[in-house]
Amino acid sequence: MRPFLAGLLLAALAGAPARAPQAAPEPRYVVEPCCDLCPRAANPAVYNTKFLESFTTLSQGRDGWLFRSDDLRTTFGPDADGYRELKRFAAALKRRGVDLVAVYQPTRGMLHRDKLPKALQKTYSVDLAKFSYSLTLQRFRNAGMVAPDMTRLLSDNKEEFFFRGDHHWTPYGSRRTAQVVADAIKALPSYKGLKRSTFTTERTGILMKKGTMYKAAMLICGPGYAEQYVDRFATSGADSADLFGESAVPPITLAGTSNSDSAYNFAGFLSESLGVDVLNASIAGGRHDGALLQYLPSEEFQKTPPKILIWEFETNHNLSQRMFYRQVVPMVSNGCLSRRAILNNRVELRGQRSEVLFNGGGRVLPLASKNHLIDLQLSDPTVREIEAVVWYTNGSKETVDLKYSPYVDGRGRFVFELRNDAEWADRTFMSLDLHQPVSMKKSVTINAQLCARADAPRQQQASRK
Repeated sequence: MRPFLAGLLLAALAGAPARAPQAAPEPRYVVEPCCDLCPRAANPAVYNTKFLESFTTLSQGRDGWLFRSDDLRTTFGPDADGYRELKRFAAALKRRGVDLVAVYQPTRGMLHRDKLPKALQKTYSVDLAKFSYSLTLQRFRNAGMVAPDMTRLLSDNKEEFFFRGDHHWTPYGSRRTAQVVADAIKALPSYKGLKRSTFTTERTGILMKKGTMYKAAMLICGPGYAEQYVDRFATSGADSADLFGESAVPPITLAGTSNSDSAYNFAGFLSESLGVDVLNASIAGGRHDGALLQYLPSEEFQKTPPKILIWEFETNHNLSQRMFYRQVVPMVSNGCLSRRAILNNRVELRGQRSEVLFNGGGRVLPLASKNHLIDLQLSDPTVREIEAVVWYTNGSKETVDLKYSPYVDGRGRFVFELRNDAEWADRTFMSLDLHQPVSMKKSVTINAQLCARADAPRQQQASRK
């Protein structure tokens, strides 16, 4: 009977309709914290490389977060001279019809105070930090810049604004910032006349972040930190050539840091919020100056300056460096390429030192330092550094070291103003010597010019040898 019953059962099953297979349950993973900073990380002396010095010193936060000392600062912005130089920079751009918008990021400590350990929550004054930060934004506005109210970012963060072990913002933080910046730009008269279109942002996958702070921690304490995964986005829309003509350049440019890299889609989020294509001229690893030093002398800027220039940088970047402004301000007006050269010489750099400009030959011109700039074009566009010595008729001299980072294409051109601070302003330029850098493996030809600054008195503008 058993074989007979078994046969009936098989026959019945054969005639029964097939059942859909049960879907396997999705796997679930539980990530548990595994690592704390070792005591060695509290010693500033171990941050002894160019990479590590950016993270002096790390502190262990809650839920796998790490913080560096710069995340806990309570003072912001440049010194008084820095604000005056910022005002000069914004004014130079304004003369070219460009509004300068500063995207000055709040710190991780202000945005994620809840992730600080209890000991740091007691010693770090977030209220003082917020006050100082807000005051800095107002000082930027007083200097002629557009400074969006980034304090709006300090509340209503439903997701992580920054990565737990990295100094960059997440795509969520990027999008929130873009919305705040866009609101400020929409109030500008220069924006109201722009043609607008529709841009759409979509999730395109996963972004994996190893984390710069995690990397620093592992170099000091050994391995143990895992990557963080977040959603990745991309924005698409009308082509700029369709909106503005075949060879048109977008009317808004973003010159930022690695936070403006395509991985975080900041330029895309801006386009979506503004309805305007944004040219992304940012440079990862370029800090606050790299993108500007590369973009301002470019053909794109000089021939078609944008209506709005968005400058994104971090709070730990030093805006008090005078040499930065002595470079970018004359680059706005294209150095000596847009005006008559008062002194001009073309020489081949040979040996360790060469005189390339000389104010003499029977007549010394009244070339006050405060009114003039130097423009050097080297035949080798790969040269990234020069050492110049500026001599004055009273016997004083200034050594000027200029160096582009490895991420910046300087095209072998170096532009800088002569000094205009009180002690040097009225000294008369005598000569310029160049020292051959060690990195320069072959002789190069230099076209050297001295001309009047764009903001010099009219009689200086017309002077020529």
